[in-house]
Amino acid sequence: MPKLRAAIFEDDAYDNFLPLTYTRPAFDLRCGAKSFRHRIMDLIRAPDAMLFTREYLADFMASKEKGSVNRAESITGTTLFINGLLVPDKAIALKISRASEGHIGVKDDRLVFMCLGQVKAREFAERLSRPLGSLDVSQLERSAMKKVDVQEAKILSHPRELISTNSEILKDDILSLKKSRAGKVHPKATILGKRSDLSIGPRSVVEAGTVIDVRAGPVHIESGCIIRPNAWIQGPAFIGSGTQILPSARIHGGSSIGPMCNIGGEVEETVIHGHSDKAHAGFVGHSYIGEWVNLGALTTTSDLKNTYGTVKVNIRGQRIDTGETNIGAFIADHVKTSIGAMIYPGGKIGVATQIHGIVSGDVPSFSIYAKALGSKTIESIFESVAETQRRTYRRKRIEQTAADITLLKKVYELTKDERKSAAVVQGRFAI
Repeated sequence: MPKLRAAIFEDDAYDNFLPLTYTRPAFDLRCGAKSFRHRIMDLIRAPDAMLFTREYLADFMASKEKGSVNRAESITGTTLFINGLLVPDKAIALKISRASEGHIGVKDDRLVFMCLGQVKAREFAERLSRPLGSLDVSQLERSAMKKVDVQEAKILSHPRELISTNSEILKDDILSLKKSRAGKVHPKATILGKRSDLSIGPRSVVEAGTVIDVRAGPVHIESGCIIRPNAWIQGPAFIGSGTQILPSARIHGGSSIGPMCNIGGEVEETVIHGHSDKAHAGFVGHSYIGEWVNLGALTTTSDLKNTYGTVKVNIRGQRIDTGETNIGAFIADHVKTSIGAMIYPGGKIGVATQIHGIVSGDVPSFSIYAKALGSKTIESIFESVAETQRRTYRRKRIEQTAADITLLKKVYELTKDERKSAAVVQGRFAI
């Protein structure tokens, strides 16, 4: 049987993960040591999977990616469509890889995977710029030749799962990564546990006085990282390439940090995307941090209520109980917090928002929030946001592109009603 071509898509569950998914497809959320997309590609051995997402994101991705994005016409044979929020284990990956034309797997009214011949695959792919809903899936089930039992499949539907499953997924991801001992560990650094559970990539350095504890799980440090003196890292933990862990850092187990970050202070069971900085003291726990975020000195996310009760979050206009007692904040891309910012459990901070003072609820995208300091929430001036992005990129020697600005503008327009509902006003910010 010829090897099938893979296509990764997103369904309407992406909406549950807003504001994190305003600027990326759901399959490019990070959990564990990888994005969902790359975990799927690795397990089914698909180095060049086709991608299908919302149209405005497809335009942006096409400017950045070498592969196929929303190009139904590029399908040339039998194709496996796989839900981008699937967390595949070996068993489900085997089921999917053995699928034949007309096979479908559905769990809880969500399409897990489907295998289609070229003609039907192209027809189906044309629909994927509008994420699939349950009615779409019902129609697909009725026309399928064979239903494959995939009830054991793990497919995410709630932002809390990005945090609650991160530690578990992280261990499996690290085991799947190629170990390296090319980096340098100073003789006066301390490794607690088996040295073989520490992987350190080329050009990475662990300096004197650092403690790395691998007794509860492995630690994987990618290439070009610097772990400064007196930092403490507990496994399981993943440190992305080019990231600097500063002397004040206390990285607890279950933390996944992307590439090109600067991390200090205390971080616990938190996911941080690339190019984000938390250089100073302050606690960030059980939280999810997007790309190009800067958390000012002493910024803290509370991850436990005083009552020790479960944390609730707003999803699609409803207050949903997460069932979890430890949930911090969900912070979207390009957010900036000022010195001493405090965010209550379950807070969702929108794209390109500025935070000042205490935040006890959600903050809409493209706004400046300083209620605790006596200010109304102000709508950001778009040109100012774009200029801040340009400056932020240049600090890390990356040039802003027209595609970057276009994406920001699109999300700015998409979130207008969000700001209106939150009574955000126009004007100049001043405190």
